[in-house]
Amino acid sequence: MELMQWHFPQPVETLSDVLTFEEPMEHPKFWDCVISLLFQGQINEAIALLKITPDGGELTSFLEKMPLLNNFSGHSLSEFKISWSMWQENCKHNLESANFVIDQSVDILEILCGNLDVFVKYKDLAQTWYHLMTSYLLYTMPTVTVVTLHHQAKDMMGIYKDYLNPLDEILFSAMEFDAHSVLTQCITQFRNNWWLSAHLADILYHAKQLDDTELQYGCSLREYTLLHYASELIFHEDFWSIGMDYFMECKKLGKSYLEIAVPRIPLENQNKALRVWSACEKHGITSIGSNVCRVMSSSANQSDQLGLALIWSLQAKDLVSVTKISETILDNYIETGGFSNLDFLDQLGNNKLLSNRLMFLGKYREFHNMIKTQQQKKAADLLVSLVESNLGPPRFQITLLLDSLPLINDADENCDTNGVVMDSRQTHVLLKALEDMQIKKLLKESDMQKVETIRLALVTNLASSFLNEPW
Repeated sequence: MELMQWHFPQPVETLSDVLTFEEPMEHPKFWDCVISLLFQGQINEAIALLKITPDGGELTSFLEKMPLLNNFSGHSLSEFKISWSMWQENCKHNLESANFVIDQSVDILEILCGNLDVFVKYKDLAQTWYHLMTSYLLYTMPTVTVVTLHHQAKDMMGIYKDYLNPLDEILFSAMEFDAHSVLTQCITQFRNNWWLSAHLADILYHAKQLDDTELQYGCSLREYTLLHYASELIFHEDFWSIGMDYFMECKKLGKSYLEIAVPRIPLENQNKALRVWSACEKHGITSIGSNVCRVMSSSANQSDQLGLALIWSLQAKDLVSVTKISETILDNYIETGGFSNLDFLDQLGNNKLLSNRLMFLGKYREFHNMIKTQQQKKAADLLVSLVESNLGPPRFQITLLLDSLPLINDADENCDTNGVVMDSRQTHVLLKALEDMQIKKLLKESDMQKVETIRLALVTNLASSFLNEPW
């Protein structure tokens, strides 16, 4: 009865309205309110209204003596049934000799006697067949068990046959304890919202009421419903991560669905993309997470955010992409003469080893930092090692040689020679690199003037180093 009171609060709302009248009986819905309260087992409220009616004394006497289960704690069910039977027999006896002033008083006593006709007469006040069924059982079979409930339900559904909908059929199947029928009807009727079907199937499965037999879909019925519900969640702005959790509960097809769904999740910002990647790592689907990183890297690359693109490629451990982006950054340096937004390179650690080009880029940035901090000797040593290593693109060698010009003949108080930053061996390395570029025809016509400048500076530095180096 409490369930009926929660889902159908109209009688209480009408009661409040009735009590606002100076003469409540003059309210047009006074008797409907009384009967509705009786239908919901709100006996005390009904008694309060009946006391102001001409027949109230006799009716309230019956209601006050009505046995209620919650008042029989400590007594056996058999004692309650005997008490109930005696009370209702008394009601029926008085109904035969009743001489009420108002017709509705007779109807109320017939309700107490459990007369089905009067319940049908006021069925509109009950709103639904299961509301009427509950009311009828309160005055006929207050100790009814769920095992026999479906028999009563069938009769009440017949009364409301013109008003039934698919949900009523589902409720009836539930009362028959036909779990499989309930589930299949839910799937059929609620195809736009799989929440009920998925959770019902999951509960039945864990209660061992639903087997794990594989259907024509390639999975069990439980997994079928979970896959559909997860598919609804995965594209929701707020619940996509929960959708991933549901997919991972599907052992047969969950990962396959994820591989299709995750790339279609809208990645509106960096934070969401990072969360999607983190969720993929959490669920052990690193290949899908790597695809997310590749998508973000490509997007950043198209927006000329090369530093961000490189970070995402590193996250994906995509060697080809890391190499390509590193070369693009170096090409931009050749054109502009500077780097932008590459502070993250200082924090890469062993990740620099992923690609030769990335290692070169990191070392080249380190070279520039040494120049800024006036560490000319260390910068010269690093520059020569970069030229020797051939880690960078061949076309970048000319840039390295041009970087040597400010260092040549630049005095450094920490250097081992007197006023020479690069010794003869290092100078020979740079000269050989210059000759190799000419032999391999890596130089453009526009580079010739630069080549002569570099050659002259290197030869001059070589002579100076010979004079300053001990024999």
